[in-house]
This record gives sequence, C-alpha cells and structure tokens, in this order.
Amino acid sequence: MPGGTVISSEELKQEIPLTEGEEENREIYGRILREMKELLHTQCPEKKADKLETYLLEYWDQLNKKPRKCFYVLEEMSFFLSELYDACAARKKDADFPGKAELRNDIYRAVNAEALRKLCLEFGLTGIRRLSDRKQEENRRGEYVVSSVKQFVEAHYGDSICLEELAADIGLSPNYVRSLFKESEGITINDWIVEFRMGKACELLRDRRLKVKEISRMVGYENSSYFCSVFARRFGASPNEYRGEILG
Repeated sequence: MPGGTVISSEELKQEIPLTEGEEENREIYGRILREMKELLHTQCPEKKADKLETYLLEYWDQLNKKPRKCFYVLEEMSFFLSELYDACAARKKDADFPGKAELRNDIYRAVNAEALRKLCLEFGLTGIRRLSDRKQEENRRGEYVVSSVKQFVEAHYGDSICLEELAADIGLSPNYVRSLFKESEGITINDWIVEFRMGKACELLRDRRLKVKEISRMVGYENSSYFCSVFARRFGASPNEYRGEILG
C-alpha cells in the first residue's frame, strides 16, 4: 500500500492470509489503534487533536517501515473513523462533516496510501476538534448550572427547596440540572443543599441567643427533630452538644 500502490476492489474481496511477520505488525498497529480509540474518551480535549495527529502519523510511519495488505489498513481506518464519527454524532451535522456512509465510501475510494492518509488526518482532526468543542461547551454549561444552583440555594436555604422550582429558575429541565450538577460536582443537589444548610447551622449555633428550634427553621427545617438527626449524622454530635463541646 505505501508508495502509491493502487487499491483495487478485487483485492479487497480476496481472503488474504497473514504473511511472515504480519502477526507482529498487527500487534503494533493494534496498539496504535487502541490508543487512538482511548483518546476519544479522555478528559483533556485541548490535547486530543495534537495526540491524534501524532498517532495517525505513527500509523503511517509504521506502514512505510513494515508494509501491510491494503485490506487491513482500509478496515482499520474504517472502523476507527466510524467510531470517531459515532462519538461526534450528537453534534449537528454541517457541510464540512460528511455522513457516515459517505465517509466509508470515501475511505474505500482512496486510490493510494497518500490519499487515504490525507483523508484520515483531515476527518480525524475535524472530528477530534468537534469533540473538544463539545466538551468545552458542556463544561461551560456545567459551570453555569452549578453556579446557578448554588446562588439559588444561598438565597433560599431557609425555605423549602424543590428541584422543579430550582430548575425552572435556571430555565432547564430538572433531570438535566440534576445530571449536570452531579457530573460537575460529584455530589447530588440534595446532598449539597444539606451540606450548605449544615454549614449555616454551625455558624448560627455560635449565637447562643438562638434556640435550636429557631436555627432549624432558619436553615429550612420545620421539624427540629429531623434537623437534629441530620446534624448528628453529619457531625457526630447533636446541635446542643456541638454548641457546648466544640464551641465551648
């Protein structure tokens, strides 16, 4: 295939046995392909494009050193780019991003190694950049949701807070808000609200003029017994014990 070897449809239809050394070669190419696929799921989008280009160039460098049957190259590139396409599929299609069937046809219409290398690099880098853009967009949206949730809770922690009301204030669906917050913070919204309320309760307990029942209502718990049980689970002491033993 390297050096401009023409890829014919007849050759692709043949059953091609492994040649001497092909098993070792296949392991090398397999390792490169695995690393490229793993790259699709990494959490550092800004580095993906450069790394993908490095892997693709390494793949073709190996072809120059250890030639392979074009059948294997076509299949490997087709599978990888199809997986990359699926990873990008959630994004709206546009003129510079071909359909999946069109992409596969382009791969098999490549007339030589250089044409296929160019196609893979162009589509691969376009796809990776799309993934990077989407990840950055998701991060921005996640930051907005987290900030909005926390601002709402800080303003209403003394009231009864329901997810539907909170999500309506942000302008997004409850399930979407719940999912984004958990993904960004590693904690559920309800658990974060409890943590925030308990933190406020600790601050209020410093004021010995305030009764526990008053503090309970001030941080959003009408039932002071339930408030005390939540507080005890969180700090290992009742509000009065916390006030007496920890605050002195």
